[in-house]
Amino acid sequence: MNFWTEEKIKEALGAVKTHNFPENWSSNGLVIWHENFVPGNMILVRGQGETRGITSIGLEQVLPDCSAIMSTKPAEYYKYNKPIIEISGNSGNSIINLARYIRKFFTGKVIAITGSSGKSTTTKMLVDVFSSKYNINSNIYSKANTSWGISWNMSRFDINGDYWIIETSLGGGISKNSAIVKPDYAIVTNVAPVHLTGNMHCIEDIAEEKSRIFHSMREGQVAVIYKEMNCYDIVRSAAEYKGLKILTYGEAQDCDVRIVMGDENKFIIRGNEYTLCSVPVGRHILLDMAATLAVAAEEGFAIEDAIDVLRNFQNLSGRGEEFEYIFDDGKKITVVDESYNANPLSMDAAISAFGLKYPTRKKVVILGDMAECGDDSEKYHREISKSIDKIKPDKVILCGKDIMYLFEEIKDRYEVKQYADTDVLTCNLNSELNDGDCVLFKSSHSSNLYKIIDKLKADLH
Repeated sequence: MNFWTEEKIKEALGAVKTHNFPENWSSNGLVIWHENFVPGNMILVRGQGETRGITSIGLEQVLPDCSAIMSTKPAEYYKYNKPIIEISGNSGNSIINLARYIRKFFTGKVIAITGSSGKSTTTKMLVDVFSSKYNINSNIYSKANTSWGISWNMSRFDINGDYWIIETSLGGGISKNSAIVKPDYAIVTNVAPVHLTGNMHCIEDIAEEKSRIFHSMREGQVAVIYKEMNCYDIVRSAAEYKGLKILTYGEAQDCDVRIVMGDENKFIIRGNEYTLCSVPVGRHILLDMAATLAVAAEEGFAIEDAIDVLRNFQNLSGRGEEFEYIFDDGKKITVVDESYNANPLSMDAAISAFGLKYPTRKKVVILGDMAECGDDSEKYHREISKSIDKIKPDKVILCGKDIMYLFEEIKDRYEVKQYADTDVLTCNLNSELNDGDCVLFKSSHSSNLYKIIDKLKADLH
């Protein structure tokens, strides 16, 4: 059943005008990017000089099946004979107001996930586990985790569902995002030196910002915190200040959910031991599973059932997804795609997990820049050499600007190639690799290594 009616639109947006609405009109929510459109959505269209909304090219694709057009300049769209929602001022405020409104009607529980790395993977794990038994909604597949992305996703969620599982980034501000989603559970996966721009100059600033996920929570609600993270005390203090119930996970003996790595990967939860598997699994993946199991245990979810789901977990594109690729000459490689984002913490985790999973295979590591490392960018890029030394790859390929600092650190110990941009690397990729190679791609999204992955995947079809 569609949630949105003309009356609810007016209640949510306040000073808004509606035009050409038929009797008994309804909609299943808002979308601001044509690739995320589903039939029946309202669409926000982008006017001249605006930065949010569907462009004229996207409009042509979604217009036939949209339920209404939202715009600051409605006269341009009367000709389409569609219901029109006329908004004024900042369109971003309208998007957020829809989310704030629909949140009032949701009586299930909201699980919010933030952190410097691992938040998307943890979100996906929670979605997999909870969707096996419950009606859930999430923003994980839209890759929209800023204030506006969270909000238009929420406008499409089912108010009669059991759980909303929401990834939130720093985009728009964590405190604002907390006020929008009003979490029952908030997970902080870790804190790393990333986003060191603007008002955030050190890792302590990042920890304080991430801790603002607790701002709109009530006493007795639940904070799930990685105990061995940087600045743990800052995050824990913020949760204690709000009177939250704190669940910890990690490797320490006193964690509520403890991971144990070895011949068998295990979890110890409330004194009970559970075996996941006996094959290599990256430490960061086990930690993301532990966060998921902390929430599952608190919600009374059967742990054995949750672990059964996690055994079959498939990583998201750009966040550990693996696939085989065969070049035209018959050369076959295994690709590990970690190209969606990178910071010092996730870079080390990805490289370490890569070496752990493929100890005997020939390994090639292709690395791009880590963005937003601030004034210490050179130091953090040079320190990647420590991660490289852990796995001793057969070749390292560097692509970008700041990543070239790493070259000086490892050039005497490894075969290293340098490329200025992904276009040139793409043209030379075949010649750089050998049949049977395992190839890790890891960088921040702005480094564009993902474009190489996109091309490889396109060739598979």
